[in-house]
Amino acid sequence: MAFMFSRLGRYVIAAVLGGILVALIAVLVSILLIDFVEEMRTVGARTDLGPLEAARLTLLKTPMLIEQTLPFVVLAGSMMAIIGLNRRSELIAMRASGVSAWRFLTPPAFVGVILGIITVTLLNPLGASFYQQFQTNRDLALADLGQDSAPQHGVWIRQGDPTGQVVIHADRVGASGAQLLDATFMFFEMHDNTLRFTRRMQVGQAELRPGFWQLTNVVEASPGQAPTREAHLAIPTALDATELIDRFVNPATLSFWSLPAFIHDARQAGFAPTRYELKFQALLAYPMLLAAMAGLGAAFSLQLYRLGHLAQWGAAGAGIGLFLFFYGQLAGAFAITETVPASVAAWSAPAAGIFIALALVAFLEDG
Repeated sequence: MAFMFSRLGRYVIAAVLGGILVALIAVLVSILLIDFVEEMRTVGARTDLGPLEAARLTLLKTPMLIEQTLPFVVLAGSMMAIIGLNRRSELIAMRASGVSAWRFLTPPAFVGVILGIITVTLLNPLGASFYQQFQTNRDLALADLGQDSAPQHGVWIRQGDPTGQVVIHADRVGASGAQLLDATFMFFEMHDNTLRFTRRMQVGQAELRPGFWQLTNVVEASPGQAPTREAHLAIPTALDATELIDRFVNPATLSFWSLPAFIHDARQAGFAPTRYELKFQALLAYPMLLAAMAGLGAAFSLQLYRLGHLAQWGAAGAGIGLFLFFYGQLAGAFAITETVPASVAAWSAPAAGIFIALALVAFLEDG
C-alpha cells in the first residue's frame, strides 16, 4: 500500500491511466463508427433517418458501450502501460531497486477498482437513462414508418385455452413490467369451433400475479346488457409473469440504484427476477472484475523485455481475458436457467481472474 502512494507508485498509476485512455479512445471510436453504420443500415434503410439523427442515436448508446467494453479496455491499457515501462527499461530499474513483482499488481488493481466504482455509481445510471431514450427515439423513428411495434399503439397480449381466448390491449406498461395501465380485456368463447365475442372489460390497472390478473377500476360490458362497475376483480391466467417482465422491461434500462427496489417489488409479487438479480450482482462485482483485468494485464507484461517472448505473453493475457468474458457469459446463462445462483455466476469470473494473476506473479517472482 505504501508503494502505491509513493512517487514511484503514482508514476505507475499515471502510466496505467494513460494506457487505459489510449485504449478507450481507440476501442470507442471503432465501436461508434460500426454502430453508426449499423443505425444507418437498419433504421435509415426503413425511414428517413439523416446522418445527424443516426449520430445522436449512436451517442445515446455511448455510456452503455463504455461500460460493456471497459474490462477489455482496462486489460489492454494495463498491458500497454507495463510493456511500455518494460521496453524503456524502467521496469528493470524498478526491479533492480528492490521493487517486488507483487507490488506492480497494486497500482493497476487500484485503478481498476476506482474506475469500477465510478462506472457503477455514475456511468451506469447515465447509460441506463440514455439507453431508454435511445429505445424511445428509435421506436418513434420507426413509428413514422408505421411499424406495428410503435409505442403509441400500446401493447397486445393474448391468452387462452381450448374453451376460449382473451385478447388484452394496454396503452402503457407499468414500471414493474407486470402492470398494464388503461387496459382492455376482450373475451372470446368457443362455440361450434368458432370464437365468438362475449364481453369486454375496461380496466384502469391490471397487475399480473401468479395464476391470475388483479384488475382495478373495472367497467364490464356484454352485448345487450348495461355496463357494470367493479372496484376490484380477479380473472385466471396461465401467463408466465417472468416472461412478461422480461418482455417489457429491458435490464439495460434499469440503473444500479433502481435495481434493488425493482427486484424487491418483483419478489413481493411472487416473481423470480433472475435476469435482474444477475445484472445487479454483476454490477456489484464490476470493480473486482476491472481489478482482475488490470492485474492480468500487468502480470502478463512483467516478463523482462530482454528475455524475449513478450508478444506471446501479451497474446496469452488477451486470451485469458477473452476466456473470462465467455466464462462470464456461460455462467450468466446458467444463472438465468436457475442452475446456479446469480451471485456465484457474477462473482466467479472476477475471482478466477484475480487468482490467475496471483498465480502467474507467484510463478514469475518465486519460480
